[in-house]
Amino acid sequence: MKLANNIGLLTFAREGMGSLHLVLAWDEKNLVLIDAGVPGQTDDIVKAIADAGHKAEDLTHLIITHQDWDHVGCVADLRKIAPSLQIVAHADEAEYLDGRTLPIKLAARLQQRDTMTDEQKTAVDRWNDMYTNSPTPVHIEVQDKENLPICGGIEIVHVPGHTPGHIAVYFKEANIIVCGDAVNIRDGQLVGSSPIFTHDMPQAEASFEKIKDYSAAGIVAYHGGFMSL
Repeated sequence: MKLANNIGLLTFAREGMGSLHLVLAWDEKNLVLIDAGVPGQTDDIVKAIADAGHKAEDLTHLIITHQDWDHVGCVADLRKIAPSLQIVAHADEAEYLDGRTLPIKLAARLQQRDTMTDEQKTAVDRWNDMYTNSPTPVHIEVQDKENLPICGGIEIVHVPGHTPGHIAVYFKEANIIVCGDAVNIRDGQLVGSSPIFTHDMPQAEASFEKIKDYSAAGIVAYHGGFMSL
């Protein structure tokens, strides 16, 4: 789905999770992907990029909105495919991505491991293995209001709450804001981060108001898709 002249929405079905919505943006020199799906989706992402008229090996930037496993699942594979790929994330999120600190939700699940079913233990062990053996290096650490001079101008919007270093990505020229899990779309209504998956709800509520203050023409929620505003 094309959102603007140089922005496309890549949608993937995921059993038990609904659809995941990644964003692809481009200009003459750059090809940018926002978030990287769940493990095992690499082939689907590569095909979707090709269907949009581009090549995955030409990716220059991968912007990670936050640390959760369903946003970093294919990073290692994409780094092998695209030799020049630069990983972009907020400075407060880098330590959870690059292996210095366990992701918040993973650490909580590991503490509960002894009370889990065998199936749940297998799932959390796979999650732990992904972060332990395939950490995500952050090449470009960004801050709130930082501007990247690519794809018509990108502004980084720090929207903590769901995780400490969660970011949204505002495309200035297109007036579209990509919000990861900081927003959701339910029954045609824009709502904030889901409380059961949120690290700091007061922060998340303030971030939701910050996003709305941008008065964007359109918004992308990772689990909800695109909404015109």
